[in-house]
Amino acid sequence: MLEAFTYRDFRVLWFGSCTSTIGTWIQNVAENWLVLSLTGSAFLLGLDAFMQQLPIMLFTLIGGVLADRLDRRRTLLMSQYVQMTCAFTLAVLVYFGVVRIWHVLLLLFITGSAQSFGGPASQALVPSLVARDDLPNAIALNSIQFNLARVIGPLLAGGALTLFGMVSCFSLNGLSFMVVIAALMSLGFKHIPPAAPKRIGEELRGGLSYVRHQGSMLALTVLAFATTFLGLAILTFLPLFAQRVFHQGVGEYSRLMAFSGAGAVCGARRSPGSGNTAAWGWPRWLFS
Repeated sequence: MLEAFTYRDFRVLWFGSCTSTIGTWIQNVAENWLVLSLTGSAFLLGLDAFMQQLPIMLFTLIGGVLADRLDRRRTLLMSQYVQMTCAFTLAVLVYFGVVRIWHVLLLLFITGSAQSFGGPASQALVPSLVARDDLPNAIALNSIQFNLARVIGPLLAGGALTLFGMVSCFSLNGLSFMVVIAALMSLGFKHIPPAAPKRIGEELRGGLSYVRHQGSMLALTVLAFATTFLGLAILTFLPLFAQRVFHQGVGEYSRLMAFSGAGAVCGARRSPGSGNTAAWGWPRWLFS
């Protein structure tokens, strides 16, 4: 059931990543509530989410190419340093009462840019930490880690916002990056650079061509885009639902966020114990 946890490096990185992801969700909840408190605008609340996702849409393909060329651990470390700096900067701005909406949007864009390079490096790192036969289990555990953080993070955010205020949420996120940074530094694997790397443009065209000519990969890509584009937007506007529909405060908002993660965890609860990819929804040929 937890076969991938028998690998020391994967286990260390999993717990570090889980801590950091919890911190990220704590900040997401506080950040959305901050934007709504500053502006009261649904448009700026949507723009807040867009500014974080824009660099991911623009730079992730390049980040994927660089993940095949550069040391993935160093790339991830740089990504974590940038995101940690942004979190602490936002905490300082809120603490001194000088935060403005453009500060939030700019810091989100920088954070999203760091994630666009760190995300592909993180995904590409997993096959280096476990054996090929245990890769499906590792991916399933990573999925559960992300969704588990979606439950814990908002609940902690609700408590922190109520008891200590927004500064504590941004500070907790900054501190959470220190855990994953320590985990990355303790990994024992070595980076092996590619023997003859192609030009970035050639690799980008090659990857896009492969997806375009693989019907199943293209279908999965379109499906992922559709569910993200049409489904996740509701999370962005949950503060409005809590405040203007249910006439509640941040406590209700944090519980709404937590329940979205709880559903995902329940759906994936059988994943690690399956022992094969078919039981958790991925086709076997994807890893063959």
